[in-house]
Amino acid sequence: MPEKVAGIFARLDQGIGRAVENCRLVALWNSVADDRVRRNTEAVKIAERTLYVLTASPAWAAELGFLKKAFISKFNDLAGRDAISDIRFKPLGGPIEKFSGGE
Repeated sequence: MPEKVAGIFARLDQGIGRAVENCRLVALWNSVADDRVRRNTEAVKIAERTLYVLTASPAWAAELGFLKKAFISKFNDLAGRDAISDIRFKPLGGPIEKFSGGE
């Protein structure tokens, strides 16, 4: 039986709403991190309550790993809920501007 158009639009609206909320949450990283950290990182996605953050070097990834609990706490406070339970820092080995297109 063909699905009603209203049902299709309702599901589409839910999917768009989740995508917009995910983008809003990823953008919160800029409020969590200070200026020095922001210049050397870029939050790229949230999947299964894990925030994925690119870093300019392995040293940055290691340093930020030590601060992970504080970042998660501040992130969730700003989100107003327990939005993430983990952060994964992935080093890229170069200035973060190269990867975000902001040279």
